[in-house]
Amino acid sequence: AINQATTNQILALRVKNQGLAQLELVMPAIRNALTPTRVIIFMEENAKLHLLQVALGSENSAHSHCIEIHLDKNAELNHGFAALGGEKAICLTNFLVRQKSFSNYSLTSIQHGWSLSRLEPEIIQVEGQGVSNLHGLQISTDNQQLDTHSIVRFEGPNGSLNQLQKAAASQNSHSIFNGVIEVPQIAQKTKASQLSRNLLLSRKARIDTKPQLEIVADDVRCAHGATVSQLQEDELFYLRSRGISATQATSLLLQGYCQEIVEALPVEANRWQILKKILESMH
Repeated sequence: AINQATTNQILALRVKNQGLAQLELVMPAIRNALTPTRVIIFMEENAKLHLLQVALGSENSAHSHCIEIHLDKNAELNHGFAALGGEKAICLTNFLVRQKSFSNYSLTSIQHGWSLSRLEPEIIQVEGQGVSNLHGLQISTDNQQLDTHSIVRFEGPNGSLNQLQKAAASQNSHSIFNGVIEVPQIAQKTKASQLSRNLLLSRKARIDTKPQLEIVADDVRCAHGATVSQLQEDELFYLRSRGISATQATSLLLQGYCQEIVEALPVEANRWQILKKILESMH
């Protein structure tokens, strides 16, 4: 509603079947102001695109982004969204994705540095027989609150989903994940996997995670799970016994934890040095 009331321009793109296309969209912050954007992308049949969106926050800035994506048959989209905030910055982002049969949609999202951030992906396989991959990483420090609320709905048979959500919360921060998978009667032979893995790095930090399956179909293979843990003492001891300081050992373990998600971003993300910025802030 905020985005609809404030956005006066729309960026609409149609991607044709002309080989692999690459695109980078950067949404810079305006200090003491709201930055709203609305993007609509139409992927034609057999089209392929690597898309990287970068939202940059600064002190007292606010973002409101709406991204609407339509994938035709056999279309492939590798979508990276890196939300890199600043002090007292806010980011609200909504993804609305519609997939036709045999399409492939992959979303890799990073949330870091925002006073408040809320990410809402909604993916619907309108005919079934599609492939969806969701990989998310939330790194919260200080008094930050980072949210991800995802919905994936199958409206046809033989669809698949692979979802991995990670979060690391330190100091007084709060990380939230709520993931819903809807499998109605028509969505027979659906294969869906959802996993939430979390690191609690201080006694005052909080992590709330709620993976959720709503299954009506009776011929499916669906699983979900959630873990909340700390850095393992035996792993820290192993590194320190080889002459690595406690700070370096912690950094190496956190790097390995984040690397799995960061590596899934489109290659254009390398120049933003996302992992380096995350580790520096967590020190």
